[in-house]
Amino acid sequence: MPSEYEALVAALKLTEIPFAEYGWKKPPDTNAYGVVSLDFEAGTLNGDGAKQDRAYEGSVDLFYQKLANRTDLMEAVEETLTEILGNSWELNSIQHETNPDLFHVEWVFQCVHNDTPDAGGGS
Repeated sequence: MPSEYEALVAALKLTEIPFAEYGWKKPPDTNAYGVVSLDFEAGTLNGDGAKQDRAYEGSVDLFYQKLANRTDLMEAVEETLTEILGNSWELNSIQHETNPDLFHVEWVFQCVHNDTPDAGGGS
């Protein structure tokens, strides 16, 4: 698992917004909650017959009830994304879902997994 992704999950869980990985069995009874997931491998660098480096794409989804709260909620998520991933994220969509009556904001991000032994570079 990419260490950047693990750091993002931990940082999102430290916000005042409840976050879960990949989904909730039952969403929390709060005005806002989120989901973070690693969705697929976005690119790789192969060498010496092995993957030397790889990038993953994931998403952060925020659900909230009150439109008046959107600025603070979105800023909390975007500050966390920036803190962990720099500028490797973008706002993908803002939607209103009628069942249940929630607003849904989605960001997509990329993170690099270069923890492979002898990958050259990395930190």
